[in-house]
Amino acid sequence: MASPFQESTDLVRVHAAGPVEAKATVPGSKSLTNRFLLLAAMAEGSSLLSNPLSSDDTRYMREALAQLGVAVQEETQGWRVTGRGRWQSPSETLFIGNAGTAMRFLTPALAACSEQAAITGNERMLVRPIGDLVDGLRQLGVTVTYTGQAGYPPLRVRGPLTSGRAAIRGDASSQYLSGLLMALPLAQGHSDIHIEGSLVSRTYVDMTLDCMAALGVKVDPTADYTHFSIPGNQRYQARAIAIEPDASTASYWLALPLMVGGGVTIPEIPEKSHQGDFGLIEILEKMGARVERNEGAIRIEAAELRGVDVDMNTQSDVAPTLAVVATRAKSPTTIRNIYNMRIKECDRIDTLQRAFDSLGLTMESGRDWIKVYPGRVSRPGTVDPEDDHRMAMVFALLGLADGGVSITTPECVAKTYPNFYRDFGRVLARRD
Repeated sequence: MASPFQESTDLVRVHAAGPVEAKATVPGSKSLTNRFLLLAAMAEGSSLLSNPLSSDDTRYMREALAQLGVAVQEETQGWRVTGRGRWQSPSETLFIGNAGTAMRFLTPALAACSEQAAITGNERMLVRPIGDLVDGLRQLGVTVTYTGQAGYPPLRVRGPLTSGRAAIRGDASSQYLSGLLMALPLAQGHSDIHIEGSLVSRTYVDMTLDCMAALGVKVDPTADYTHFSIPGNQRYQARAIAIEPDASTASYWLALPLMVGGGVTIPEIPEKSHQGDFGLIEILEKMGARVERNEGAIRIEAAELRGVDVDMNTQSDVAPTLAVVATRAKSPTTIRNIYNMRIKECDRIDTLQRAFDSLGLTMESGRDWIKVYPGRVSRPGTVDPEDDHRMAMVFALLGLADGGVSITTPECVAKTYPNFYRDFGRVLARRD
């Protein structure tokens, strides 16, 4: 069976494929893996993380923790993290590539757990804003110095992180809030965080709070998540943690039969998940996809789809997946309240718009919304995912459905799904 992916050093050509009949094994959640790596590192003692994600983003987190004196060892059952509470100050700058979770979670943790450290990333990371987080840390007594352009990494961080009150914007990235929430319980006194404006990606904040609770630390949010009360002098407890399959990665498998026909079964999907991105399943059902749930497994099958109008503020990582599925619908789809897509690894709204335009697909976009019209790839060509893993994978879905799509920097999928081309290629046969 010939793979639909024709790979070369700097390009992958995607041929039309399908239909599919597969049982997909989805790797562990990146968001959960990096949260639990950090929390286990801040605990005293040994934690075992089962089903962790091995990818570029989690590798950068592990390497940074190693520089801080935290051992992460691979075992048959998972990763063994030996936390040490207080970390050593690294002799060299921490390099975290383009791992947004590592940058935004480690920066507050460095102030809480070590005396001083410098942290940087690759070229993409150096244009991703971090000013709102830095402003919050400065309100809590942390000395943070921009060693490049103000408002962006690289940074030099000097603690301690002191208890107190901080106000931060909520409409840019929930990762700033998550980073502060994970670090502040280690401070000596009580702290309060006030959210200015609306809070984006609330489900990821829920995930953070659930992870903290799993290791014995409590935070008290108001019902509307505008204030967070954080008792100080808490300590994380080492635990054994099972990591769920990655909901964002699962989205590509959920979309596959809707793009190429057939059906896909995904096992081990928790009934009550930490990950809001699994909400995509309900949206696909609303569009008309056939979905069956049976003992923790989800099966999705091709069907005639209709367009929807949805708010994806809490699920922006899977909004690009929905955008490509929407090209298969019989009527337009509008996706709203997704400004957060503009400050990811790239500006995902603009990147989608350029790719759709170049491939002959119709999409309209604004500051925080997109509208996708039914269509097929009518102008075969090469698209640039801007070194963004999620863009590369959704562009691959378009190619698998219609053919005629080539993707530059295909290796960027290693950020969260290193085996994407292998796994999808194994279950699909070229149609041309």
